[in-house]
Amino acid sequence: MKKNFLDELRNKCVLVLGFARSGYKTAQVLNELGVSVILTASDDLTNDDKANELKKSGVKIVSGSHPIELLDKVDLIVKNPGIKYSINFLQEAIKRNIEIITEVELSYLLFNSNIVAITGTNGKTTTTTLIYEILKLENSDIKLAGNIGYPTIEVAYENENNSTIVMELSSFQLNGTNKFKPHIAIITNLDESHLDYHGTIEEYHFMKKKIFANQDENDYLILNIDHKEYYSNDKIKSKIIYYSTEHNENADVYVKNNFVIYKNEKIFDITKVKLPGEHNLENSINASIVGLLNNVDINNIRKVLYNFSGVKHRLQFVGEIKGVKYYNDSKSTNAVSTVKALGGFDKNVILICGGKERGVDFSGIFEEKEKLKYIICIGETKEKLYSLAKSKNLNVIKANKVADATELANEVSEFGDIILLSPACASWDQYKNFEERGEEFLNIYEKIKNRRVD
Repeated sequence: MKKNFLDELRNKCVLVLGFARSGYKTAQVLNELGVSVILTASDDLTNDDKANELKKSGVKIVSGSHPIELLDKVDLIVKNPGIKYSINFLQEAIKRNIEIITEVELSYLLFNSNIVAITGTNGKTTTTTLIYEILKLENSDIKLAGNIGYPTIEVAYENENNSTIVMELSSFQLNGTNKFKPHIAIITNLDESHLDYHGTIEEYHFMKKKIFANQDENDYLILNIDHKEYYSNDKIKSKIIYYSTEHNENADVYVKNNFVIYKNEKIFDITKVKLPGEHNLENSINASIVGLLNNVDINNIRKVLYNFSGVKHRLQFVGEIKGVKYYNDSKSTNAVSTVKALGGFDKNVILICGGKERGVDFSGIFEEKEKLKYIICIGETKEKLYSLAKSKNLNVIKANKVADATELANEVSEFGDIILLSPACASWDQYKNFEERGEEFLNIYEKIKNRRVD
């Protein structure tokens, strides 16, 4: 615990903006630490059990709107990452010079955790999970937090004994950081995403780069050497470890004769990595570097990489039915991630894709046409994808949702085929989230499997 900062907070009024899990936990932790807290949410929390629990413990709850007059009493705002700065309430707070942060920043300012932080457009969750699995083999005091589903404030508060926290961080979370400083930082890649939130690709990249903004010469930054030019104008003080997925000896870590090499030592055999695709090789290299920086035995690094079958909904190998392999990549909500998923396969892919129409450019998917045996289109983008597939002389079928698309994929599949759910679109046209969409795929797989018993 950083007592000086806590003492400062106890003399302030902190407003938590937004409820959900992170807002709830932020208000709860601050209240337990003796800080005056107001929580405001646009949803009506009158009958919410957790909100009423906070209220009974002394937190002031204002729900249904964000009254501007609340700002008269507030010294600091801890904002839900998904809330845009453009809302009137925050614009007024900015005019009044009220500091606005996210709970990631708050956690860093309050607690003495050793932080490994991962961000990027794609590959964050898989890399984060791989790192966690590698580190925990030799250290039981390893925790997961951040965008992966566990509020950082909750994890840091419950583990005050200088635990190592492996954090997946979104651009939204990094947007609200000013002093955040991880000991090891990774940017998996920088593509185009969330422009509806950030406005421009430059602003989006700027937010991602905040992950290393406060690092010094005692810290590490892991980057793909192929993306080196993205950082040419940045003042980076930390020790950079560049890696390559090819035999590029200009990188600190590279591949030679199917082995990842670091400091002339063979780290792992890339042919034994269970996850398919070059992007998963990148994720595996990132994770292995963190393992080495934490003095993890190479055999333990290999043990994880050779046996890890994927994070649920992220190019997850589901199983095989009569020679047909099923992969659940529901988390692919943009075309770039679907192209990366296709990169893991050579041929005979039956691709289920489509979803929320957000003006996505799908052309990259069709550059992989030699791998595509069928495309089955769903959701709002169904007609757009169907027309594109037809123009490329591909076999294409229209379906409604994931369930019937998977049944159709099963009907047209043959021994040796791959059935891949990788939508290249957000899920909100038909599902609450990508998890619900992926669960539908998993459920239909089980039904098909039970019907087709040898």
